[in-house]
Amino acid sequence: MSSSARAAEYEYQVVPFVGELKRGVLNIENARKVSDQLQAVIATYTRQGWEFYRIDKVDVQVTPGCLASLLGARVSFITFDQVIFRRRVT
Repeated sequence: MSSSARAAEYEYQVVPFVGELKRGVLNIENARKVSDQLQAVIATYTRQGWEFYRIDKVDVQVTPGCLASLLGARVSFITFDQVIFRRRVT
């Protein structure tokens, strides 16, 4: 492959996203509120020149502290959404 035909190179920006509801259960109205929050994150970064790329889930291992371990707490996992943006490196 010639240098003029090589694939574009990108840099990436990864942003955590956790939707927030003040109260209530998940229904269509609250789902829209969370969608609006996600849309706001995407709009903020696209205005800065980033292209929305995708959303991935990331598992985070939470290890209990010494006292919690003595009281029987075990390692747990929390899943977070990560919004990934990219832009071409020039």
